[in-house]
Amino acid sequence: MMKTIEVVAAIIHHDGKILATQRGYGDFKDGWEFPGGKMEAGETAEHAIVREIEEELNVEIRPEKFLHTVEYDYPNFHLTMHCFISV
Repeated sequence: MMKTIEVVAAIIHHDGKILATQRGYGDFKDGWEFPGGKMEAGETAEHAIVREIEEELNVEIRPEKFLHTVEYDYPNFHLTMHCFISV
């Protein structure tokens, strides 16, 4: 059975612009992504996205709306990514 990783991503918008970050490490180094990260056991997706953005960017956000959950099979794992429109 393939390992599943559950993550959250924030599509942060402000003044007509959307924030994307560039990965600085790993297999996908230099690729562009929406900021976020792994959910912790027992954590809601909404709580995880607020926590992850605070940890990664030292910014407080407010998830405005759940957008979509992406399911994708990479060669070594299955990704479940919950995406939120945030400010």
